[in-house]
Amino acid sequence: MAEFLQAGDLYDFGTWLPGLGIALALVWVATLAVIGAGVKKGIEATSKVFIPLLIVLFGALVVQSLTLDGAVDGLNAFFTPDWDAIRGPQVWLAAYAQIFFTLSVGFGIMVTYGSYLKRKSDITTSAWTVGMSNSFGEILAGIAVFAVLGFLAFETGVPIEEQTYQGVGLAFIAFPAIINTLPYLAGLFGVLFFLSLVVAGFASLISVVEVPVAAVEDRFGWSRRKSVAIVGGGMAVVSVALFPTVNGLMLLDVTDHFINNYGIAVAAPASIIAVVWILWKWKELRDNANATSVFKVGPIWVACLGVITPLALTVILFLNVRDLVTADAAEEGYHQYQAFGWSVAGGALAFALIMSLLLRRKETPPFTTEEEARDVEEAAR
Repeated sequence: MAEFLQAGDLYDFGTWLPGLGIALALVWVATLAVIGAGVKKGIEATSKVFIPLLIVLFGALVVQSLTLDGAVDGLNAFFTPDWDAIRGPQVWLAAYAQIFFTLSVGFGIMVTYGSYLKRKSDITTSAWTVGMSNSFGEILAGIAVFAVLGFLAFETGVPIEEQTYQGVGLAFIAFPAIINTLPYLAGLFGVLFFLSLVVAGFASLISVVEVPVAAVEDRFGWSRRKSVAIVGGGMAVVSVALFPTVNGLMLLDVTDHFINNYGIAVAAPASIIAVVWILWKWKELRDNANATSVFKVGPIWVACLGVITPLALTVILFLNVRDLVTADAAEEGYHQYQAFGWSVAGGALAFALIMSLLLRRKETPPFTTEEEARDVEEAAR
């Protein structure tokens, strides 16, 4: 990774890397082309083929990982709780950040995609299905990765807790290790798996870009092509200019850490408090969801949404900021990049606030109650 990415420190401002830059530019061209084609023709059509393929291939890798020497030791490490770590606020903030990211909560993605649903869509059942599927998939990913770590510990003699593999590169170490142990067609399997993995990441990028594109298109009445060209094209230029550089990987890592662990952790409870406590919209939200859904939400949902989640996030965020600010300067970690990190997280929050004011609707469309939903259904009959 150091040879290909020429990775350096955050403040190692180096030259632009043509190989990475051209590849990233091609990804952006494909992304903007898919978004320009629209949700149905672009995003949905692309995902229908490769995401199921990724699930099948990933399942095969999980099964294969369990056959490796040392896999049991890896699974023991994975499923054995570290109570000292669990008592620390860092673990809980990282868990919240992870689930926010994997479920696209707090990014506006679910709101944007939700607006494309039919009026009578079963919202709560779909939410439960997506949430449980995501959690199940992450558990399987943990099983595969830790089985490989056990295998690597067996092969190298280095204990699992001393393995240095982490972060972005772990997937490109763990999964190739499993693929290389396949008895048949390992090369073809590897090509298909990483192609599907690229498409999964491609779909995530599409989701992120779709949010501001759809917001501008809806608010200003621009055409889809104009919105994609201006908004998506601007994002592409910034991305291609900053990330294919010597410090690009570190820039991505620090930006991701501070936005996910601090920016979203501020935006999410602030949004909840505004909707539930200030605007007092929780009853309308509940009735709107229950009107067309088989699975009904009630007091537990209200308690989790209005009390438990914002309170827990606020406390955890406070403790983590305190630990980050008071950390020993000699220690390695993200506290070394606080000035840059806080600027990115704060800038993202400020930009989101400004854009929400600029793009807000003059009139808010009414929610659908259970009674209104029955009227609509009867009229349709």
